[in-house]
Amino acid sequence: MHKVRRIVSIDIREEVDVVTCRQSAKRIAAWLDLSQLEQIRFATSVSELARNIYQYAGQGEFLFELVENKAGLLCGLRFIADDHGPGIVAIDSILDGSYVSPTGMGVGLRGAQRLMDEFEIQTSADGTRILGMKAIHPPRPSPSPTQLREIREQLHSDGVADPYIELQVRGKELLLTAAELQNKQFELEATNQELENTNKGVVALYSELEKATDELRTASQSKSRFFANMTHEIRTPINIVENISKMLLKGVDGPLNPEQYKQVAFIRDAAYELSELVNELLDLSEAESGRIEITPVRFTLADFVEQLRQFTGALAQRYPALAWEVLGATHDVVLETDRHRLFQILRNLIGNAFKYTPSGKVSVRTYLPDEQNVEFLVEDTGIGIDAENHSRVFEEFLRVRNPAAPQIQGTGLGLPVAQRLARLLRGEISLDSELGRGSRFLLQVARLYDQQAPEPAALDLNGINILLIDDSEADRYLLSRLLQPYHPVIIEAVSATSSIDKLHAVRPDIIFLDLDLPDISGEDLLESMDWSMHSRVLINTSKPLAGAALEHLQRHSRAVLHKSHPDYAEQVLHHVGRLVEEQRDAH
Repeated sequence: MHKVRRIVSIDIREEVDVVTCRQSAKRIAAWLDLSQLEQIRFATSVSELARNIYQYAGQGEFLFELVENKAGLLCGLRFIADDHGPGIVAIDSILDGSYVSPTGMGVGLRGAQRLMDEFEIQTSADGTRILGMKAIHPPRPSPSPTQLREIREQLHSDGVADPYIELQVRGKELLLTAAELQNKQFELEATNQELENTNKGVVALYSELEKATDELRTASQSKSRFFANMTHEIRTPINIVENISKMLLKGVDGPLNPEQYKQVAFIRDAAYELSELVNELLDLSEAESGRIEITPVRFTLADFVEQLRQFTGALAQRYPALAWEVLGATHDVVLETDRHRLFQILRNLIGNAFKYTPSGKVSVRTYLPDEQNVEFLVEDTGIGIDAENHSRVFEEFLRVRNPAAPQIQGTGLGLPVAQRLARLLRGEISLDSELGRGSRFLLQVARLYDQQAPEPAALDLNGINILLIDDSEADRYLLSRLLQPYHPVIIEAVSATSSIDKLHAVRPDIIFLDLDLPDISGEDLLESMDWSMHSRVLINTSKPLAGAALEHLQRHSRAVLHKSHPDYAEQVLHHVGRLVEEQRDAH
């Protein structure tokens, strides 16, 4: 609870009392060692309100008070203006700046409000009370009772104010304010120049990033070619080792004694594992380089499920403690996709399920969710995967270590290869797993690989108003260049404030909204828009988003676009096209 100490009260009955009120406010502010500009602001606010009391209410009273915090430190200089006039009409419009009066009424009240740190007003037909405070920061020790008595005596001894002296003081204050405004103008020009230089640097940086991206792409292609060539070269000697070890184990050149058989079996198993690694590396490099050829063939789902059943049965012989099942769909359908690649994906998923299930069961189920897709669910009761590692299991060469199964070996390539192959077959693998409670891998792929989606209509943005709200000149430039070939009307805003009039005056068809704006955040600007606009907003950001923040933005906008995403340009055109198509259909 703040403590208040009264300094002085001044009655306003004549016009000269307005001058007295201003001079007293200035003297009190100077006594408290406020800066010259703060003194002028406080005195000007008091003067405007005192003049309003004299002009519109006829008479009233001004009270000046010191405000102390809980620790007894001075934290503010306050005034209270009281009158018994007819009250102020349209007070809300006056305070929000929308009231227009031919006589200028309300301008002084609005100005007084903006000069104070705190401003409260209560008005009715019985009169008006206005409370304004200038904050003192940091808080300082309060004046002693002796000092307070001295300032009261000084104010009382000054008597009636001299208007001519007040005019001279006002002139000096105007000069001081003009000088301050000039300094602010110089600072603003320097800031604008710095921003211009920064924007030029950003454009240059984008050019460097584009060059670096090309270099990385070239390096990645070289790496993929190297993997492909090396794995082909390594595969030949491995095949020789594997085949000769099989011949020795069969006794083609004579039987082996038990110790020799054991040693050659180790060689065969090691060669098999090395061969699997080479195959996975080759698949990975081909998938990365885009050189995998998809060969669609027609086959029935029932026949493919039987192939999975035979593979699973053979694999299960190595895990006699595990139960297993492979179940088909409710009815048979024809698939037309790459059967070899589809089997390769499921072979990896089923093999992982057995490998990471010490006891319990592995099951494979088949579903037909709609007319276009088929789903395979590979479920186990094994060691499971912690939620924080769900995305990491699809990273190349990464194996999530689990204390429950330290002896399990692997390359960390099976799942990444399976995911890449699934996407090549127009599908996706999703994971649902808990540590200690098993895993569920769901593979969804298109039934018909060559099934073509309807060809999208050519993008035409004639007559479409697109508002770009972004303080980055480089980002606005890139979006403009991307959209200009389709002939939209592009409107730019560099801040939230400058966008508000455009939002209401133009009502743009599409809004690109950056989240990092210089005045208020993009999230706050989005919240201030009416709901009808949310469906037109494309969040356009480089800010990392996840969890609840991302979900909130997705619910309140059309889409969230990441400026750094590899297919950013395609996503922009895709969402713009969909928005335009829906808006034109609605009309």
